[in-house]
Amino acid sequence: MSNVLTSLPPEMRELFAEVIGEADPALLDALANKTEPSPRDCEAVQEILITEFCSCLQPNDEPTERGRLIDNALGAFLVRWQLEP
Repeated sequence: MSNVLTSLPPEMRELFAEVIGEADPALLDALANKTEPSPRDCEAVQEILITEFCSCLQPNDEPTERGRLIDNALGAFLVRWQLEP
């Protein structure tokens, strides 16, 4: 069965699951059991990934390698499931 996690590019799944799972294990479980995230899920994912991205900024405001990977994962998620305006 396809779910939200398996709908992401394979190279992003592990990091996505790690970051979301550390911040909100119940959300990760929900995403693993749904084919489409709810609007609330989308907002929570965006908030978690942005927060983690911000924690990966260097003193010059450039992201670390982890920060770039998190940004890519957020981008892939938003391309697939855009937040409603």
